[in-house]
Amino acid sequence: MTAADEIEMAILNKAMSEDKWFEAKAVIDRHPKVLDVDFGASRGGTPLHIAAKFGHVGIVEELVRLVKPEYLEIFDYYGYTPLATTATHTGSIPIAICMIHKNRTALAIPAQRPWQIPVTLALFCGHNKLGRYLYSVTPLEVLKPEDDSVVGPEFLRTCLRIGEFDVALHLLQRCPELLFAKDADRNSTIANIALSLPHSLHKSQLPFLKRWAYHYIKIPSTTTTGHFCVDIQQEGEGSRAGHQGMKEIYKMKLQHAQAAEILNLVCQNLMLLPDDNKNVIRTALNFAAEQENAEFVLRVTKANPELISLVTNVHTSFPVFFRTVVECRKAAVFSLFRGFRFKIMAAATAAEETTNNLLHAAASLAPDSYLSRISGAALQMQRELQWFKAVESVVDPGYRLHQNKKGLIPLEYFKENHKELRAQGEKWMKETASSCSVVGILIVTIMFAAAITVLGGNNQNSGYPMFMKEKLFKVFLISDALSLFSSTTSVLVFLGILTSRYAEEDFLYSLPTKLIIGLSTLFLSIATMMISFSATIMIMLHDNSSRLWVTLPLTMLASVPITVFVLLQFPLLVKVLFSTYGPSIFKKKVEEWP
Repeated sequence: MTAADEIEMAILNKAMSEDKWFEAKAVIDRHPKVLDVDFGASRGGTPLHIAAKFGHVGIVEELVRLVKPEYLEIFDYYGYTPLATTATHTGSIPIAICMIHKNRTALAIPAQRPWQIPVTLALFCGHNKLGRYLYSVTPLEVLKPEDDSVVGPEFLRTCLRIGEFDVALHLLQRCPELLFAKDADRNSTIANIALSLPHSLHKSQLPFLKRWAYHYIKIPSTTTTGHFCVDIQQEGEGSRAGHQGMKEIYKMKLQHAQAAEILNLVCQNLMLLPDDNKNVIRTALNFAAEQENAEFVLRVTKANPELISLVTNVHTSFPVFFRTVVECRKAAVFSLFRGFRFKIMAAATAAEETTNNLLHAAASLAPDSYLSRISGAALQMQRELQWFKAVESVVDPGYRLHQNKKGLIPLEYFKENHKELRAQGEKWMKETASSCSVVGILIVTIMFAAAITVLGGNNQNSGYPMFMKEKLFKVFLISDALSLFSSTTSVLVFLGILTSRYAEEDFLYSLPTKLIIGLSTLFLSIATMMISFSATIMIMLHDNSSRLWVTLPLTMLASVPITVFVLLQFPLLVKVLFSTYGPSIFKKKVEEWP
């Protein structure tokens, strides 16, 4: 290409990027070869690629009229056809319609990788409306898993990841064999369902009003029975709702219903399985364990009871499934297996190659992603002990003394793996106790001084306090005594925390209980101290005409320390109380396998 040609091409590109068709057409008239198929392929891109990238519908329509259908099959420098460029850049449906009418073959031409057909690219890049339209016009044969094609499985994986469950459900109902087909990473669609559906099978933790709205919002039956609508905005209560929150709840409930239908479809195709497909289910169950998708495990094993052997077979599954459940602290799945009527945990305790049994797996340190959700190293240590004790309760007693390759029984292995966390828990507990002790000692000093310094002095004749007959004086005495006794108790309890031995077992009940008592008595001492102060002020101003105007602001100010303590320390008290004496992290009542 000559220098003059390069200049003309630069003018053409600039005109198309600025949506100036007449200037672009003038260049094309002077150099018609720019629209030749061979010319565009040799340059690694065509004017149509540029127009598609900028989303200029008018220019695209004019160019499509001038070119041959093969022109839409040319790859640019990055390996994209004009339709693929539209799918990745602008997501323009009118441009896509124009190109497809010219050449429908472009729907099946992949981009850089064999599975990157336009419909998958559009959804992957966030152009959901275009993706839904392209799916409606893409031939089913393109997505079928023939000759080990990964196009369909990759498309389904993309749909599951971005929450387009109705599209995935519609395709799976049309082509159920895709359930066992594998994507580019050699993961089956069922495995991707196990990975993608955990958070879409149940409603999230919503406030009361939103839970009420979630319960009463009606989902059209067509949205959960394989019906597919090109427009991403479904008709119904969700689209009519004016409030954005209602739309979100409607969308959430719709996704939950569609996810449940996908799981139903999986279960319907698990009755008769060859050995190869059983291996697919085994992998899917392992993925479900990683994601704590207990419902997937339960429904799949109920659909085909023979599949339960895939996770209870000691020689093939313990190193993967049970180790994943126990080491990654998947409480919901663990609770499910505790609820099975037959004893599988005894089998699961069998040793693997490193001679670690199930209790050794429980003695390992939990992943950081799990521990980071728990506040404070002491509570993390407590949760680790709770998990270890729960697993210990289901294994045979003999396995508690079983030694691994290092010669350690499970409890010793637990202590070895939790040395650093135990030290961090001790530091956290001591720092908390020291800080609270300072406040407690200060309150003890103040309230003891207030008790021995009688308000208003004593009667010289009787020796009794001057305000002995005042009701507010009795309030002062009672609140002062309560504050003194409770603050003294809190100081002693915190002293007990500082002098504890800090053995691993102490983090289970002993130390948390002391912290609960210390924080509770400290809160009581602060509250009663403020009551005592308010009573004192009211007694001093009992004959003052401006008593109300003085005592009311002072009483309100007296509530500030209580409020500050509640905001800063009360959440900690609730967390410790809930973690120690609240509901177990393991469900006692779980749905049993029949």
